[in-house]
Amino acid sequence: MARRVRKKPETSSAMRIASDEMSRAEIGNGRPGLAIVTTILLGPIALITIPVFWFLGMTLFHAVLLTIVLQLAIFLVVVMIGFYRSFGDKAVALRSEDFDNTVLPDLKIWRSYSHDSTDDDAPFIALIAEDSVQTQQIATDLARQGYNIHQTNDVDAMLETVQTCPVDWGFMIFDLDLLDDLESNVDDLIMFRETCARIPILLLSGSSSRDEFSDHRRAIGDATLRKPVFRSRLLDGIAAMRTNWQTREVLHGNEQSGQA
Repeated sequence: MARRVRKKPETSSAMRIASDEMSRAEIGNGRPGLAIVTTILLGPIALITIPVFWFLGMTLFHAVLLTIVLQLAIFLVVVMIGFYRSFGDKAVALRSEDFDNTVLPDLKIWRSYSHDSTDDDAPFIALIAEDSVQTQQIATDLARQGYNIHQTNDVDAMLETVQTCPVDWGFMIFDLDLLDDLESNVDDLIMFRETCARIPILLLSGSSSRDEFSDHRRAIGDATLRKPVFRSRLLDGIAAMRTNWQTREVLHGNEQSGQA
């Protein structure tokens, strides 16, 4: 029987998004129109006022006429009150719509993916990419391979987390299209390589014409996959990344031996 991939809830500011995206109650409480209620009540009002006016000495004709005038006045007052309240509701609705259309700054998310059969001591995989269907598919495919995936669009937070304890992390996947400033991404990766040279890095790029399994981007990554990425190519990219990383480690070891 197929096992299920567990997708854990966000543990960062994305939790606020969930509460903000809850449906808002419509303005108004579903009460019947005031004009309709008043119209229904005009009958009992007439039954009360006509006898009262007749008791006060008016003729039946004048009592009925005055009752009609009184009913009309009450009806107009109620209609004006209803119009005023309706106008106020529309104003509140416009203010609510303006709030809903307010452009919010980019919020950071952090999600975790793991397979039901994944061991607790399975290596962590850092996935730095935008929150998209493609990213979720990559994370799901990796989870089915037995990895613990941590996906975020917060570059600084993830790099700092990996740098804090690099031995806990198996490798990192970095989407070069995450930020508009490609130079900033490259600079971040170069600095990360200087402090965590032993962490293999698989790059994702939508601007690449094809997959690059060579190590010509050694300064920032060990292999590059062209987006969109599917499961078979993802596994091929990871294999190429590991091969290039091992070659890099051997070269690094030889350099150190030569210096010694």
